[in-house]
Amino acid sequence: MELNSEIRKAAAQFLARWRMIWMLAKNDFKSRYAISQLGMFWAFFRPLVMAALYITVFSVIVRAAPVGSRVPYALWMMPGLIVWFAFSDSLSSGVNTLTEYSYLVKNFRFNVSILPCVKVVAAFIIHTFFIALILLIYLLWGLPIPLNMLQLPYYYLATFCFSLVCTRIVATVQPFFKDLSVAMEIILMVGIWSCPIMWDLSLIPAKFAIVFKLNPLYHLVSGYRECFMGGGWFWNHPIQFAGFWAVTLLLDEGGRRLFHRLSDRFADRL
Repeated sequence: MELNSEIRKAAAQFLARWRMIWMLAKNDFKSRYAISQLGMFWAFFRPLVMAALYITVFSVIVRAAPVGSRVPYALWMMPGLIVWFAFSDSLSSGVNTLTEYSYLVKNFRFNVSILPCVKVVAAFIIHTFFIALILLIYLLWGLPIPLNMLQLPYYYLATFCFSLVCTRIVATVQPFFKDLSVAMEIILMVGIWSCPIMWDLSLIPAKFAIVFKLNPLYHLVSGYRECFMGGGWFWNHPIQFAGFWAVTLLLDEGGRRLFHRLSDRFADRL
């Protein structure tokens, strides 16, 4: 009962501050590429190049076989890849949030707790674009859009929530551990291989596969694939569903407590 109350309270606070969050997120998104001549073009071009590189390596050079017989390997990989792009972009840009917005952190009238959310919303602008792009590619390929696409809003929200709680934690720690900004690049480099994005979980023995299924990102990656390719619904995986939200809520509670405990020291560290 208390947990439900906390969730409703957090959702109400988010909606009440949405206008400011959206305004800051748009400005953040634009300012990243303000000094470049092509501007926001790079925001979409960079992940497109990375996706094309992965697809070329695994589909053309390595010649990975399609999963099952329904879709080519490249189309199987895309849904999982955009989940990773959204998550990694949130963390890589969000780790320096408090340092980047130090002028707001030192303004005692400003609610600093919304800043990690600003970074995640900015990252999901690109994520939304890629969802539309993959839908277009599937249609041009002649593949039907399955009824399972109706559950995409759930997985979109779940990806947003998990990205937000992780971003809040790294943003909170960074002022006290400056090297986290550099370490994050290595963490994300290793992280992409810790969930079956570019490889199929069926390739490894079942006794080892369970370890990878413990990763909360597995729930999101497999869910996005079911949205685009059909197969199942999120309620068909009750253990994954419960495990994902248990981890997410625990990280959220821990992140909030850590943030509030250290918030009085942010200004001195920046």
